[in-house]
Amino acid sequence: MDTLIFSQTAIFRMQQLASCVYHKTGVRHRMATQDGMLALLSEAAASSDRDIRQYYDAFVLELNSRQLDLLEARNVKMRPPLVGSVISHIREAS
Repeated sequence: MDTLIFSQTAIFRMQQLASCVYHKTGVRHRMATQDGMLALLSEAAASSDRDIRQYYDAFVLELNSRQLDLLEARNVKMRPPLVGSVISHIREAS
């Protein structure tokens, strides 16, 4: 099984997503474990909350097709980013 490896920007986006999910739902996901990351992505993909969807979309836009395939192989239901959902209030990665 291939290991999930993300760019620094994708990790930054995932941390933003985890923080948003925690503040909106009170659920903390362990980013130090693969199971925690996968649970976060599954929950965020299914969320109807506008802020969570925006942070999720910002993360997904950082992934390449191989990473998306690896996530789908791990039964993470990935949702394509919504057009125009990523707005400027999400802090930019440097």
